[in-house]
Amino acid sequence: MLLAGDVGGTNTRLGLFAPGATRPELIQVRTYRTSAFEGLVPMLAAFLGDAGSGIEQVDGAAFGVAGPVVGDHVELTNADWLIDGAETAAALRLRRVSLLNDLTAMARAIPVLHADELVTLQAGAPDSRGAIALIAPGTGLGEAYLVRDGDRLLASPTEAGHADFAPRSPRELALLAFLMGRFGRVDYERVLSGPGLVNIHGFVHAAPCPTLAGDAGDQAARISAAALEGTCAGCVETLALFVSMLGAEAGNMALRTVATGGVYLGGGIPPKILPALGHPRFLEAFRAKEPMGDLLARVPVHVIVHPDPGLLGAAVAAEDSRSA
Repeated sequence: MLLAGDVGGTNTRLGLFAPGATRPELIQVRTYRTSAFEGLVPMLAAFLGDAGSGIEQVDGAAFGVAGPVVGDHVELTNADWLIDGAETAAALRLRRVSLLNDLTAMARAIPVLHADELVTLQAGAPDSRGAIALIAPGTGLGEAYLVRDGDRLLASPTEAGHADFAPRSPRELALLAFLMGRFGRVDYERVLSGPGLVNIHGFVHAAPCPTLAGDAGDQAARISAAALEGTCAGCVETLALFVSMLGAEAGNMALRTVATGGVYLGGGIPPKILPALGHPRFLEAFRAKEPMGDLLARVPVHVIVHPDPGLLGAAVAAEDSRSA
């Protein structure tokens, strides 16, 4: 079997997969609080015990981790874990374990996604030889890409979510000034993430917003729900700004990578705001890149609605690790 993980600062999802004809097939999956364990190895022992499987049944393993992978080590960005690839491989009695940045793992899933696991925003004219870009707003903002090497697609991470935010209108310039007063330097993650949505909401609302009255529930989810329902004009503007800026940065990513193979929106937020992404403002911002507007009009744009693409991509990497 294949062992795969999507390791986050708050929660970690671990899954067992069987090799499949077109992609690994999920057998079972469990979610654990990352902070409940001292590291990945003791968590893996607990998972295999809960799953009723022995280490001897695992012949390939890979883990997408929310942090930069340097050599064979990765330190979680939002948790006190340092994962060592060699140590993990020894614990699993494997020659090798693959450690990937979490966005790289998600990118590895893109070539094996089914049509019903995608929602198309722009059909475009896909180039089967072209690069593919991924932008994923969630707790943070991740970006990655895939490039062609013969018949293979090679995934690479970036830290483009921490690139400087570039406003395009007087309203966005005012947002930048507001955020500079609060944070100093402003990167794209300050606006294109769950906390970023809350930041935009704070800019839009000079007075307290009834949507956020009380302490119940995730603030970003409450803001987007109020915007989609049209119950708060300020929340509607907040989501409109978010969607337009997301379209602009998705277009930037398409230009940086010449993503004629497609741009994919992943992460926790896009599937939850599909009606807003269907508004013309998203694709207008995506294409407004003269003199490259015609090129971007030909780039396919999809939203990933598979429930766990990071885990699936890690399983793809685990399958590859068996022959590495």
